[in-house]
Amino acid sequence: MKNSEIFLQKYKQLEEVVRVTYNLGEGDSISNYLKDISKYKRFADEIRYCQKVRNFLSHEKKVNDSFAVEASVSMIEFIEKLIDNIKNRPKCYDIQIKFDNVCWRSLNDTVKDAMTEMRNKLFTHIPILNEDGCVVGVFDENSVFTYIANEEIVAIDKTLKFSDIQQYLSLEDREMESFVFVKATSYVDELEEKIESAFNMGKRIGLAFVTASGSYKDKLQGIITPWDII
Repeated sequence: MKNSEIFLQKYKQLEEVVRVTYNLGEGDSISNYLKDISKYKRFADEIRYCQKVRNFLSHEKKVNDSFAVEASVSMIEFIEKLIDNIKNRPKCYDIQIKFDNVCWRSLNDTVKDAMTEMRNKLFTHIPILNEDGCVVGVFDENSVFTYIANEEIVAIDKTLKFSDIQQYLSLEDREMESFVFVKATSYVDELEEKIESAFNMGKRIGLAFVTASGSYKDKLQGIITPWDII
């Protein structure tokens, strides 16, 4: 079988995989759809080129029963890798920092001890959980700064608990940062879309909390940081 025939077969397989994976209709262009997905934008030129070659091979007449052009091996390999990448998209539970490895605190824990651990282990955020293991807040540098500024204090007492500063741990109303909850079985590229969308609105997602259903009412299973995705 010649390369052009193999290429057409692989491209047809790619179309089927994309339509099934992303619920596209028969009339939808898979190349245009993939180019709009963050994960595949860097391959936009290659995808567009493969589409043009596919259209040419499919619609132009052959010369003496032979294709006028021959698809390259690298094009076939590119399509194969694209198919594999789409079929085997990682899910959030694949890349999450599992709960056993998450540094978290309860409202009854002291702020000072948490700050010491953050400094020693270079953590930027610590989830605050209730007695059911659900996220009720996040402690970070912004929490400390806002607390000190609003309360007009110069030092944090060793006995200060997170329950004392609960209003500064809110997941909402953060100026430059936001947090999201994601379903454990949701795909990582869906989270990437949320991160990009937040960035376009002038915010960054500091943490994604992984739960069974993607609800804040569920017990925390793990966390994902932007660095985990990168």
